[in-house]
Amino acid sequence: MATNSHFQRGARCRIGTMFLLATAIGGGALAGRAALPAQTSTAAAPVSAGQSPRAASYGWPVKPFDRQHPVRGSFGDPRSIFGGAPTVRGLMRSQCACSYHQGIDIAAPDGTAVYAVRDGVVRTVTPDWVEVDSDGGSAFQYWHIAATVRVGDHLQAQQDVVGHILKGSKHVHLTEMQDSRPVNPLAPGHIGPYEDSTTPTVGEISFRTSDTAAELLPEYLHGSVELVAAASDTPAIPVPGQWNGLPVTPAKLTFRITAYPSGDLAVPETTATDVTRSLPNTSDMWHTYARGTHMNMVQMGLHRYWYNPGVYLFKLTPSKWNTRSVKDGVYRLTVTAWDTAGNHSSASQVIQVHNRSTWLKS
Repeated sequence: MATNSHFQRGARCRIGTMFLLATAIGGGALAGRAALPAQTSTAAAPVSAGQSPRAASYGWPVKPFDRQHPVRGSFGDPRSIFGGAPTVRGLMRSQCACSYHQGIDIAAPDGTAVYAVRDGVVRTVTPDWVEVDSDGGSAFQYWHIAATVRVGDHLQAQQDVVGHILKGSKHVHLTEMQDSRPVNPLAPGHIGPYEDSTTPTVGEISFRTSDTAAELLPEYLHGSVELVAAASDTPAIPVPGQWNGLPVTPAKLTFRITAYPSGDLAVPETTATDVTRSLPNTSDMWHTYARGTHMNMVQMGLHRYWYNPGVYLFKLTPSKWNTRSVKDGVYRLTVTAWDTAGNHSSASQVIQVHNRSTWLKS
């Protein structure tokens, strides 16, 4: 399979002169751990007759251009190969070739013709990807294809074939860049038609003293604590084949902390991560994700573990949260996950903050 070939063949994209697409694509809970209340969600209303669909500035790179295709990998998904053994320790502590996914993976059969989505000039051709530059600082990269173009060729959108999907890939990876930075093709005003009525979900909310430390009980939080939330999304339309049913990541997570049960605001609604339009300003995936995160069909050591779903654990703050910023007492931490269409759902965890030095002695 070629899904991870950005690792296997090396990252060769250029930013400006050469964008580095490093590693891209390539019941037993403790007491008090249950989310309270049950998840709440809001789905975007489906487009009905007479309504205008979401605006788009370019079509899909495979036929039919005016029909939505399955996306099996989202912008900002983790891409990870771990050097350690397939154990909890290996996942939590071993070296990792890790990065943010810098585009979207569009599912299509091997050999499918891939077309330019905008008019442009071919700037880069390699054995498995092509870059086409357009006006206004716009550029597109098409990965996992055998090129049918040469550097300097002028291409017309939806008319000229850039290449064909390589054997074993079963998808084309599309990276969109604006002024040499990757942007989210699924953001409003980009690829289309695109509609999404699935709703991201928030799973377990947990706490640690550090990124690789054991979990803390929510009943007794003190000092500086890492806040971690599991969250995932479902592709907008089902993905065929072996990727069917596997999750993708939400586009945005927010959180707030309120006193419990009064509901008084202790920490206002805060954005934890947001790749709705662009990636974070750092290439370090662990800025956003907490250890324990891995991509779908993770690779650990020399083996890839097919069919296993990914695990997406998000850090809610860039550095540890100082529990001393609030008074000792009971609080509710509420986390909300969003997609680019505005669908969202929330889950909450009751926590207790105790920084008084005599707490355990009283």
